[in-house]
Amino acid sequence: LQPSNSFISELLLIFEIILCFIKELAINNNEILIEDFIRQWSKLSRYNMMLTDICEEFSEFSLKHIIELYELIEQQDADLFNNTIIDDKFKIPLEEQMKKSINDCIDYYNQSESKISAKVFALALKRFIYRFLSIDSNIENLNLNKYFLDFTLNLWPNYIKEELVEKLFPTCLLVSHAYSCYIFINEEIEKIKEKQNKEKKLKFKL
Repeated sequence: LQPSNSFISELLLIFEIILCFIKELAINNNEILIEDFIRQWSKLSRYNMMLTDICEEFSEFSLKHIIELYELIEQQDADLFNNTIIDDKFKIPLEEQMKKSINDCIDYYNQSESKISAKVFALALKRFIYRFLSIDSNIENLNLNKYFLDFTLNLWPNYIKEELVEKLFPTCLLVSHAYSCYIFINEEIEKIKEKQNKEKKLKFKL
């Protein structure tokens, strides 16, 4: 499946509706096929044409896959966001102490179980930015841990240890720092990649 940008956005909306239906109807049988679930209410929706496409694309998946599929679609959609859709009030620069606090809790080399993987941290930030900062809101002065320690928001992958996040997540960050934090971590990841590539090349020459 290689959907267009508009298709991704519409697909994301449909999955949000499905999630709402599951919650409101208190659906307990997660073995129901997404296709069968959709067909129960597709005639009532203005998205009939698109629902047909979804039934075809996800015919093998059941409701137990819905969160994973939603996050996969959201990941593609989040990759499309750019500076123009994020208000400047959410791009407050990080202070040096904040950068230190971030680096103290992050593992850039995926070698430590006592720290949060940099890639996982960046993914959680991307999800947060997409879900909360791409709309106009007045949350810039709230502490960022209000959201990142609320595991019902599913910002973190399922395999991340909640107690690790609770222990290490920086308390000095506000929502207004989220975008700068995301940029900072990704820049650090790229720096380390470049350093590792240079080291590999030197070893190869030797």
